[in-house]
Amino acid sequence: MQSSHSHLQRLSQAALSRSRFLQLAAGALVPFIGLPSSSAAVKNPEPAQNGAAPGTKDAAASGRMGAILVSQFGPVKIHSYLSPPDGFHVNTQMIEGPTAVVIFDGQLLLPYADEVASYVQTLGKPVDRIILSHAHTDHWSGLQILTERFPDARVFALDGISDQLRARGQARLDSFRPIYGDRIATKVTVPTQTIAEGVQRIDGITYDFKRFVDAESDLQLAALLPEQKVLMVFDLVFSPNEHAFTVVDHFDHWITVLEQLKAIQGYDTLVIGHDTPVNRSAVDSTITYVKRANEIHAASADAKAYSASLKAAFPDRQQADWVDFSAKLLYAPRPVKKAHL
Repeated sequence: MQSSHSHLQRLSQAALSRSRFLQLAAGALVPFIGLPSSSAAVKNPEPAQNGAAPGTKDAAASGRMGAILVSQFGPVKIHSYLSPPDGFHVNTQMIEGPTAVVIFDGQLLLPYADEVASYVQTLGKPVDRIILSHAHTDHWSGLQILTERFPDARVFALDGISDQLRARGQARLDSFRPIYGDRIATKVTVPTQTIAEGVQRIDGITYDFKRFVDAESDLQLAALLPEQKVLMVFDLVFSPNEHAFTVVDHFDHWITVLEQLKAIQGYDTLVIGHDTPVNRSAVDSTITYVKRANEIHAASADAKAYSASLKAAFPDRQQADWVDFSAKLLYAPRPVKKAHL
């Protein structure tokens, strides 16, 4: 960490009401839920202080709905676009190398993806590729805009992600239409290239891509930047300021994954999927959170009890409505598989 850079400022969290959040979140993560149309976006979130990478707020932000942080690591810049609350504070990361830009994730709402594309164009370098971290819709819907704005950029994801989008993506988008109207994608953008695990050089930058299963999502990418000592973990780790999504009961294995991340030494800056970058202490705070959520899940008879107990266990974390939403999915009836005769 370079002491010559200022730290990230504290993010002002614009709280969503419980009913409003459930409307938004249901559309972002699960299909087949009919909800009323959304209201206007909350503009201009401020950069957060999560004790992580040095960064500066982009000065040319007049009229922009999202916020952009720029963190420099020698010749490499990481530009982080943070969406407003109605976009779930989802991040799109733009890694600027000597001659090109690599984009990670595509936003939930098209206007925010459009802001990402417009910002990338100000960098004056071509987009080498776009990489999708996992199959939750809040990370891929905006790929429709990014691929339109950068038609020569190939879209990469781990093997298996494209199958998930083909199987469930259009149904999810169809369920969003009453909520978001033309702010949500009209088509599923399916990655056409498979990102290989292991070490790769892209525009002179070394990436070490890793595959994790059964954590916050069933399949998740992480990327180490060993020369910059940056660990991109997306939705494997959450900010200590906010509740995590616990929408599936992968608690035990998620903890195993977090312990594996904790064992990776020398990486003090973690780029996450929601909220601004954090330091490695966020791995411990996420472990603590997931362990407690696991205990509460085991002791709770229903979603109401789980939600109330988890919020009481972490009263200082923001986005408490995320717990209500997680509980709703965590305790939803599971479909019964029919036997083949």
